Amino acid sequence: MTTVFDASADHLIRKVAEELRKRKEITPPAWASFAKTGAHKEMPPEDPDWWFVRVAAVLRRVYVDGPLGVERMRSFYGGKKNRGSKPNAFRKGSGSILRKSLQQLEAAGLVIHDKTGRKVSPAGMAFLDNMAHEVKINPPAPVPRRVKVTAEPEPKKAEGKKKAEKTEKAGGAKGEKAEKGEKVEKKPAAKKAESKKPEKSEVTQ
Repeated sequence: MTTVFDASADHLIRKVAEELRKRKEITPPAWASFAKTGAHKEMPPEDPDWWFVRVAAVLRRVYVDGPLGVERMRSFYGGKKNRGSKPNAFRKGSGSILRKSLQQLEAAGLVIHDKTGRKVSPAGMAFLDNMAHEVKINPPAPVPRRVKVTAEPEPKKAEGKKKAEKTEKAGGAKGEKAEKGEKVEKKPAAKKAESKKPEKSEVTQ
């Protein structure tokens, strides 16, 4: 029998997130579009459907490590906070996101809450095992990586073209001065070294 431990966590979470999207109980709150997932983060998630992925990850975590509570799960989703010149420090993840996710999973009947904490229900266990079986048979396609668009460098002009442009500009400037009647100063040509060839003496017979 296939269980959650037999499937890749990445593939399973993606598959479960797609199925949870179809349930009415799993809905992102109003603040999910601009909230950070913890104090260690600088920006909110870029994925617009990140809420369903987080709920799926929480359900798998309860299956593997349950029973457990919100405070313990905050350590799983924490990280290092960048403090500038100071050394990085660990900060726990958002407790509100985890608490709301668990409440929605309880409403869907996938998680139960008792004195020991929250643990997966029989219905939730069967749901995850079935998803793991489907993932093992037909694994999902890999997620395409985002490629950063970089500006292409301008092609370098040939040296000949640069020289031609300079001569055209110089010629155009001289022509303008000539039309206006201004004197065009000519640069004195370099004197060539005078080299006289010895004259051949006439030979008389």
